[in-house]
Amino acid sequence: MQRHIPFGYRIWNGKAEILPQDAQIVKAIFQAYLKRISTNQIAKGLTEQRVPNSAHKYSWNHVAIGKILQNKKYLGDDFYPRLISDEAFEKVQKMRRETAEYLGRGNKPDMDENSIVFKGKIYCGYCKEIYYRYREHRDQKERIRWKCRHSVKEKRLCSHKCFLTDEQLEDTFVKIINGIIVVPTLLEPGKGKKAKNVAPCTVSDKLTLEIQRALETGEYTAEEIKHLAFLRASAQYQASTIDDSAFQTEKLRKAILGQDIQNDFSKELFRQTIRKIVVYEEGRLCFFLINGVILETRVGSSQICKKEKISDS
Repeated sequence: MQRHIPFGYRIWNGKAEILPQDAQIVKAIFQAYLKRISTNQIAKGLTEQRVPNSAHKYSWNHVAIGKILQNKKYLGDDFYPRLISDEAFEKVQKMRRETAEYLGRGNKPDMDENSIVFKGKIYCGYCKEIYYRYREHRDQKERIRWKCRHSVKEKRLCSHKCFLTDEQLEDTFVKIINGIIVVPTLLEPGKGKKAKNVAPCTVSDKLTLEIQRALETGEYTAEEIKHLAFLRASAQYQASTIDDSAFQTEKLRKAILGQDIQNDFSKELFRQTIRKIVVYEEGRLCFFLINGVILETRVGSSQICKKEKISDS
């Protein structure tokens, strides 16, 4: 499974290691937020200082800052070295919750545990939009369903759209987990997945030569050399991809295999195992595991099949 590594790291000889320049930016973002500087202000400051972001552009926004502040990878795990202390990370999360409550974001009617665990994980297989959780009131009855934002066009329901309840999502997830417990080979990635080293980066190579020349000739100021180093770090980040399917498969084995058949939905197990769910017509759901394996089932069906690839997802 190919993915960009978190801002602040690079892959070297198959291992994640800290990129000093970007790591300093990550730490500075956490320190600034702990000083009660808003995500908008942090983003504005980085943009004005022309600090390159993960897309190699001098443009930051509050969303990008928020994603960095909530990324648990910075706490370190079996693959990523630690960047942020537990104490600092927990303080930041507490401050973000308090800010959300103060702004009224924590009082939305659908912001309960089900909304949080599934939020941002469910996608429409046709328009690629994220599913949202809606509360509907009809005939003095409340109905809660997950829908694609494009489920209604010109005041008419789209025929291919599938609405889902919390119970349906929970039940199908439990079915997927139990299927893996019974048939552990469902976890194994398909043949042909090969690990890849850091992709060649000509931009980074050119910048490295320019930095060396700058240091040798003394024609650049310290600030200009620092700027070149930032550019090189961003170029390396953009080129860095890793096939961590073996690592993620082992994490799945530890989380699932050896357990008894599940009767109830586990939020923690869902977070540990599922990258996303893609929804198609007639209740067809494709569960993308964190190691890239795709398992397909239908709401109300007992069958599970393994998909090698889904072209339109």
